[in-house]
Amino acid sequence: MVVAPEDYEEVAAAVESGGLDDPLRARLARKAFFRTAAYDAAIVAYLEGDGLPERMVVPLERRAELRYGENPHQEAAAYGASPGWWTGARLLQGKEMSFNNLADAEAGWRLVHGLRPPAAVVLKHTNACGAAEGDSLSEAFAAAWEGDSQAGFGGIVAVNVPLDGATAEAIAGHFVEVVVAPVVLPEAAAALAHKTSLRLLEAPPPVSGGLELRAIEGGFLVQRPDEVDADPAAWRQVAGPPLAVAADDLRIAWVVAAHTKSNAIVLVRDRAAVGVGGGDQSRVGAARRAVAKAGDRARGAAAASDAFFPFRDGLDVLADAGVTAVVEPGGSRRDEEVIAAADERGVALLFTGRRHFRH
Repeated sequence: MVVAPEDYEEVAAAVESGGLDDPLRARLARKAFFRTAAYDAAIVAYLEGDGLPERMVVPLERRAELRYGENPHQEAAAYGASPGWWTGARLLQGKEMSFNNLADAEAGWRLVHGLRPPAAVVLKHTNACGAAEGDSLSEAFAAAWEGDSQAGFGGIVAVNVPLDGATAEAIAGHFVEVVVAPVVLPEAAAALAHKTSLRLLEAPPPVSGGLELRAIEGGFLVQRPDEVDADPAAWRQVAGPPLAVAADDLRIAWVVAAHTKSNAIVLVRDRAAVGVGGGDQSRVGAARRAVAKAGDRARGAAAASDAFFPFRDGLDVLADAGVTAVVEPGGSRRDEEVIAAADERGVALLFTGRRHFRH
C-alpha cells in the first residue's frame, strides 16, 4: 500500500525497474500501518466524546529533528499528533532548534499572545525575564528587556505584532537565542542577518483547546489547558484604599504570573514587568526575589500572586517595597489575616477566585 503522494514516483520507478526492494517495502509498510493506526485513533477519539476520555490513542509523527535535548548528550526530536504553531513556523535563519529552544519558544509564544499588542516578552527557561506592552513594538521590547537585562542574556524574544526594523536593531544589540514573530518585515530580517546563530522564526498564533499531556514513568498526566481570565473589572477588591495603580498593570501582572512557574510573584509598573520571582519553593521567597529584582521600581507597582498567600509575610514584603496593589486568587484559611495586613499597610487587595499554578 502506498499512502503518501510523495512516494508515487519512487514506487513507479521501482516497478518499472523490476520491483520494490526490501528497504523500500519496509518504509512503505511503516507509513501505511501508521496511517491506519491514526485513522483508528481518530475513531476512538470520536467515540469517547467530550471530556477526559477513558481511553486515549495518540498517534505521534516525528515533525522536527532537534539539535539535542535538554543537554547536548541527549538525542531529541519533536513529535506531533495534529498541527500546532511550531509545525507551521518557518525558520528564516540560524541553527536548528534544540529541545530547550522549542520549549522556551512555546512558553514565550503563549505568554506574548496573552498580552495586548504591541507586546514583547523576554524569556529564559520558560519563565519571563521581562514582559511589556507599549505604544510601539520597539517601546515594548525596550521595557521588556529592562525587566531583567542580566537574566535576558541567552534567552528568547517573542512579539505579537510584525517585527519591524527598529525593534530588530534593538534586539541585535543583545545576545538572544531565538526570536519569534508573526511576521518578520524585510528591514527586520536585514537588521538580524549578521547574527548567523540567531534562530529567527515566523509563526502562526498558538492553538488553544485540546488536552495537555505530560509524561510520567509509564504514562501521562492529562488536563484541560489553563485559561487565564484577565479582566480586572471582574475581580473583587477585599481590602485597602481605592486603586492607585492602572488596571492594565494589574492585568499584565496577572497574565505574567499565570505563565510563570509556581510559586510566582510578578511586579508590574507602567505596563512592564519590573520584578519576576518564579519557581520558588515558598511564596514569601518568590516575593523577596521579585522585589529584589525590581529595586526602586517596586515603589508604586502592582503585584500578582499565582496562588493565595498562606501567611501575611508575602504581602508584607511587597508592602515594604512600596507595592500599592496586589491581585491574588484568595481562598486561604488565613485570608482574613492577609486582608487585615492589606488594610493595615494601605495596600489594595483584589481576589480573582481562580489560581494559576504552573509546574
